[in-house]
Amino acid sequence: METPRVTYLGLSLLAVLWWLSSPVAADGVYRWTDANGQVQYGARPPPDAEAQRMELRDTTPVAPGADDLSVQRRDRQQRMLESFQYERERKRTDAAQDRARRERSAQQCRQLKTHWRRLNHGGPIYYQGADGAREYLSDDRREAEKARARSAYIEACGEAP
Repeated sequence: METPRVTYLGLSLLAVLWWLSSPVAADGVYRWTDANGQVQYGARPPPDAEAQRMELRDTTPVAPGADDLSVQRRDRQQRMLESFQYERERKRTDAAQDRARRERSAQQCRQLKTHWRRLNHGGPIYYQGADGAREYLSDDRREAEKARARSAYIEACGEAP
């Protein structure tokens, strides 16, 4: 039975993983190339080789409440995100209400314009009552209705008919 051979590369990889998981990684890890051209990692650089210090992220888990600054930062970010979301929703709602208000105003202008044209028509004008009977407008009532329609049109549409 043949036993598996541990290679130099495997040992190097194992050493790097051990260093990354240990508190030594927080102090710093150095990378250099040895005389044989092999890339090496270590906690201290060798005196005879030029080494490059590697910046590694701290992967140690932080217990809740252990780092008050990060908790406060997360809370601030969450409140800011909620505030942005609220502001976007409020703007969306305001825009929808503004569109609905403009549409109602435009509809009212169209109705007032149609009513104004009827009042200025040369023939007789009547309103139909609830019982279906026609009630014709006299000249005086027609002029009063035109004055009322004109002021309503100016107020709703912002211009004279």
